[in-house]
Amino acid sequence: MLFRKTVAISISVVMCMLAISGCGTNKEAGQDGSEQTAATSESSGEAKALKDLKITRLYHGVMEQFKGSDTMNNNKIINKLREESGFNIQYESLPNENPSQKISIIFASGDVPDLIMVAGKSDYFKLAKQGALEPLDDLIAKEIPNLSTMASNESLDALRYEGELYAIPYRNALKVGNGLLARADILQELNLNAPTTIDEFYSTMKTIKEKKNITPLTMATSSAGSFFDGFFPFAAAYGVSTPTVVKDGELKFSWVQPEYKEFITTLKKWFDEGLLDPEFAVNKDSKDKLINGTAVFNTLYFSSGIDVDKALQEKKNGGSVQFIAPPVGINGQSGIQDASISTQYIVIPKQAKNKLGAAQYLNFLYKQETDVLLNYGIKDEDYTEANGEYTQSKEQSDNIAWRSMYGLGDTDFGIGARLKAKSLLPYYEPQLAFEKSREETNFAPSIEAFDSKFPELRNFAEENAMKFIMGKRDLSEFDKFTQEFDAKGGKAAIDAVNEWYSKK
Repeated sequence: MLFRKTVAISISVVMCMLAISGCGTNKEAGQDGSEQTAATSESSGEAKALKDLKITRLYHGVMEQFKGSDTMNNNKIINKLREESGFNIQYESLPNENPSQKISIIFASGDVPDLIMVAGKSDYFKLAKQGALEPLDDLIAKEIPNLSTMASNESLDALRYEGELYAIPYRNALKVGNGLLARADILQELNLNAPTTIDEFYSTMKTIKEKKNITPLTMATSSAGSFFDGFFPFAAAYGVSTPTVVKDGELKFSWVQPEYKEFITTLKKWFDEGLLDPEFAVNKDSKDKLINGTAVFNTLYFSSGIDVDKALQEKKNGGSVQFIAPPVGINGQSGIQDASISTQYIVIPKQAKNKLGAAQYLNFLYKQETDVLLNYGIKDEDYTEANGEYTQSKEQSDNIAWRSMYGLGDTDFGIGARLKAKSLLPYYEPQLAFEKSREETNFAPSIEAFDSKFPELRNFAEENAMKFIMGKRDLSEFDKFTQEFDAKGGKAAIDAVNEWYSKK
């Protein structure tokens, strides 16, 4: 993470400025700088959407991929969106670094877009609490019927503040993140099946160690949070893969549960017996160990599968990998990460000039026909279609890779299109059948006592887990660790989130 000097602008100051600039007028600025009243229907007196629509979204890496004369606001996709929607849409991007500060500046200026994306519940709920956002329930009911294809009632209810909805979650259609990757050719060479349980995983690694004289399981956990991401499939076998678990009708931190100690004890055994890479805590990237055959198992993001496969195909002796099912524990528990949780939100500022147009444009974006445009481009130019089947080459997809930045939510159709073009479906689709572990707090509102302490608590738990595994702290001190965890704010944090959970 890069750090730079920034100007600190508090949300309270921002909202005071909003209050001053937003009261006392129903007029809107025209394109020439003059003021104009909101357009209305002469017959009914009802407000009509304005044609100009300004959208500010979070930075997306594909914005760097425009070619030739194409720009964010001048290319065949956005021109088609204007033609089909009837709106003169203009997109702007927030900076890649510290978008929250820029959002504060935008709201303070009073010159707000009609739609804006924010990242993180904390920023969203602060804005909602200060009255900076337009309530959406009525707009959704009247103008955005297509939202039902993008957001569940549960995901919407998680964003309510004092009963009102002020944001639409940016749907993440990816259902799979990290998975357990195996060198299939080495397993076949040793006449071994992919292990299905924790006990089988242990015995399989023992056999690999004895016959190949290599460390079977590698991992890269040197960055914050990567320990839990990497060992997720194994923690799931013990029922402690997510930060919290439900016990006796209450949420409890997984990291202080007896089952978590069992999980850590298992990893320590593997470490002590040379089955777990002794460098797991300092590895920044562990794909090479799969590629060179010094490891057989690794937890990697699904798209890394094709990278390893290609590298193996370029080697003289070749080889192949496949994602295998997460091992099952003694109580039948297993799972991989659920990657579909939304962490970005679409809001309409209270001061927006074209609120009605913003809602209508969202409804347009959520249409199936628009989804095809956003994910394939222009028919017979960027793809062909016959009998409902869409065909697009990787080159065609790469030529308009930036098209996905115009969507304000993703779909299963869209994910399938992009993964197919990149030949990633064979690494993605098989994992859809695996159990996904659910974290209840993903559906909670912003809870300051929990959210503010979570990174510190996660890092403390992660640091001590690695110490226990490598013998730098004795597991006999696990109870002491749980006391330290509570003293660092763990108890206060879980008590605060249970106030919400008990009222669900």
